[in-house]
Amino acid sequence: MIPNDDTIVARATPAGIAAIGIIRLSGSNSLSYLKSCFIFSKSITPNTICVGYFNDPATQEPIDHVCIAYFKAPKSYTGEDSVEIYCHSSTYVMTSILNAFLFLGARLANSGEFSKRAYINGKLSLTQSESVIDLIHSETKLQHQASLNRVKGKLFHHIQSIRQRFMSLLEQLEGSIDFPDEVPPLPRSNTADALSSIAKDLNHILSLQDLGKSITEGIHCVLIGKPNVGKSSLFNALLGEDRSIVTDTPGTTRDYINERIHYNNMHFHLYDTAGLRNSDDVIEFLGMEKIQTLLKTASIILWVADQSQPFTPEDQVVFNHIKHYQNYAIIQTKSDLPADSAFLMPHASPLFQHTCSISNIDSINHLKQLIYDYTVSSFQDQDLEFLCNIRQQACLKTLSFHVSTLLQHLDTQHHDDMLAIDLRDCINTCSELTGDAITEEVLDGIFSRFCVGK
Repeated sequence: MIPNDDTIVARATPAGIAAIGIIRLSGSNSLSYLKSCFIFSKSITPNTICVGYFNDPATQEPIDHVCIAYFKAPKSYTGEDSVEIYCHSSTYVMTSILNAFLFLGARLANSGEFSKRAYINGKLSLTQSESVIDLIHSETKLQHQASLNRVKGKLFHHIQSIRQRFMSLLEQLEGSIDFPDEVPPLPRSNTADALSSIAKDLNHILSLQDLGKSITEGIHCVLIGKPNVGKSSLFNALLGEDRSIVTDTPGTTRDYINERIHYNNMHFHLYDTAGLRNSDDVIEFLGMEKIQTLLKTASIILWVADQSQPFTPEDQVVFNHIKHYQNYAIIQTKSDLPADSAFLMPHASPLFQHTCSISNIDSINHLKQLIYDYTVSSFQDQDLEFLCNIRQQACLKTLSFHVSTLLQHLDTQHHDDMLAIDLRDCINTCSELTGDAITEEVLDGIFSRFCVGK
């Protein structure tokens, strides 16, 4: 791709009143534009903070007393001459400085254009560039750790090493086709072993992506049960505030309520749902329809039952809705009341069963830990550096398919020319994943997710 030769400018910090605001400039004219505005008694040295007045280039009137940093190409984030202005973050000051550079000939940057230039100029791989936006939006330690690992380029280097193994196989295969007297044929048995190892590696990476989704989106916990068993009370207790209305009247909750809590470096989305029962009420029926959608996407289903009351046909209705799922737990509430001897659960295989009371904070905290243990902790020792975004996952699935096809063709003694085509498919998919072969349209789509100043 041909690097842009114009100079771009944008805010690198969000709008609002703050002590400091940053404006970023990148392109071949960055330094000359800066010299037209910045009054400094000495020469501007790269990688050094300079302090002086920033003047309006049209009137030479001072706008602000600022700090500036100049980064000479290629030793900058974008690989181009770059400048950063550190000024007071007032709307007037920031706008005036931006307008000064626009007056001199710079243009406003597009979303993610600084990072796109860093990629084009070889300062970042595509997988690193994509991870920058995830790092910016990370809210938890696990999100930060996963994003930072990808920014370091671990996924990129891993896929590059796999690509190199494909290249070596293709070189020998094509050499044996073109020069059969000089290059020995590809050893099919050894090649199959090597490809099986790659396939196993790819399947392992793909198996981690459910964890990636949980880290990015959070754990979705759906509270379900018959009316008036304490779902809303439990929801409020887990949340730590009275968010859901609690009354003795059955059917208070008609639509689901969603709130988020933070626990052990993870986001948990709690859903308080309408009570499941046979009802002629149209509003209740619509609420119960929405529950079916929630159940299908839930990370864990919390079946809330009142252990102080006998097991009823309405409890059975609830169980019939969830018994086909593998990710439900049974939460028996109101443990501060005597247990009813007629409370007998049906034949069920929950993830866990827990008795609690909203008046006992220890039992609520224990429930939080159980939810965490059965949704997150089993992934804690996994390879976070191999978590991917949607585009990368699609490439990995395609690559896994091509490797599987290649293994089948090896096993069925396909001609070497066919194997060469399969290997090229594998190599091209690796190149698409790392960004060595990607269209401008796809690239624009990737960087459009970025903020303007990045």
